[in-house]
Amino acid sequence: MEANQEKEIQANLAKIHHRIVVLSGKGGVGKSFIATNLAYGLALQGKTVGLLDVDIHGPSIAKLTNIEGKPIPIEQESGKPTPIPVLSNLYVLTLASILDSESTAVIWRGPMKLALIRQFFSDFEWKELDYLIVDCPPGTGDEPLTVIQTLNKVDGVVIVTTPQDLAILDVKKTVDFAEKLNVPILGLVENMKYFRCPHCGKTTQIFTGNQLVDLVFEYSLDILAELEIDPDISKSADEGKPYIYFYNKKDSANALMNAVLKIMEKVEGINNPDKRDKAFDNYV
Repeated sequence: MEANQEKEIQANLAKIHHRIVVLSGKGGVGKSFIATNLAYGLALQGKTVGLLDVDIHGPSIAKLTNIEGKPIPIEQESGKPTPIPVLSNLYVLTLASILDSESTAVIWRGPMKLALIRQFFSDFEWKELDYLIVDCPPGTGDEPLTVIQTLNKVDGVVIVTTPQDLAILDVKKTVDFAEKLNVPILGLVENMKYFRCPHCGKTTQIFTGNQLVDLVFEYSLDILAELEIDPDISKSADEGKPYIYFYNKKDSANALMNAVLKIMEKVEGINNPDKRDKAFDNYV
């Protein structure tokens, strides 16, 4: 049984060219929002992308991608379920699509969660993907460890944080986690860095921590993007619309797309800044 499952897992992994895991040291920093918009951004760049939600106890990707209540398709040839298409080149898989209700609590111990993560790769029929983005729960526990071990080869992790010192303490643990597993750190996304007054345009830093600068210097980390506190971010999340596309004139949306280009450059070794403006023609 296990040998057959492993065979199915490897068959699906062979279809995935690049694998990126999105982590955060603590909850509430916007990790799932970032994972979702990175996936949309890559799709806008013409890449075929999978977005996998392994935040088993608090899955939010279904809401962020507006697939709540949508049935899971069945692949005709294999008879297996497949991730749900949200674009012609973006596919989403989340436990929320399997549960009876969005309010159903998942009360599982570790072994059941680990088994589910492996089933995401063995029991579902994945398409050929340029990128797989995996949204993990906060921290460095069972789920991110199982994901990285199952994927075997991970191109890198993206760490999401906010500027306050409390969050930075947990980022250090996440950096240590990645280093101990020999997984490259593609960079940090600093969310909620400042608030811009809608009347005068003046920016104010809500969080007063200053440890992030020291952390970036100590570990030679790249800042992929700095995002402001923007009410439209919350609005786009609640409506299940990709902020990176529907608010593409905003600074934070531009910062997200630039983060996508930085990731592509790091992972694929390409650098084509002209693609940023053309990307928005790809939305279906």
